[in-house]
Amino acid sequence: MAKTLYLLDLDVLAELTRPNGNRRVVTLFAQRQSACALAAPALGVFLSGIESLSENPRKLALASFARELLRSGLPVLAFDREAALWLARETARRAERRWSSLEGQQAAIAATSDHVLITRATAEYSGTAGLKIEDWFRP
Repeated sequence: MAKTLYLLDLDVLAELTRPNGNRRVVTLFAQRQSACALAAPALGVFLSGIESLSENPRKLALASFARELLRSGLPVLAFDREAALWLARETARRAERRWSSLEGQQAAIAATSDHVLITRATAEYSGTAGLKIEDWFRP
């Protein structure tokens, strides 16, 4: 039986940085970290957000978290040719329900790499062809 692989969306990544973050999210990440990955576009947004902060204790804490995350060896998955083709098809199919660029890229990466997208925004992705989703924020 194949191991389930998880792609963490930006909301999950942000939750992991909160001092009093959602316990369920933190626990599931700790239990499943070896099967988790990040989407390169989400990581880019996360790191850009940290860089844009003024110098303060929160920025230092986030920068430290980011360094540890990068050192942990968590795979970072690229938005590649297959993901672009998948996204083009899905965007055309969902004409009335648009995603942000980041949402679409995360969905495409998860779908084409056979990862479960871990997100709080399950309604945004429901009914999307070839995409598996889970919400770690709620039981």
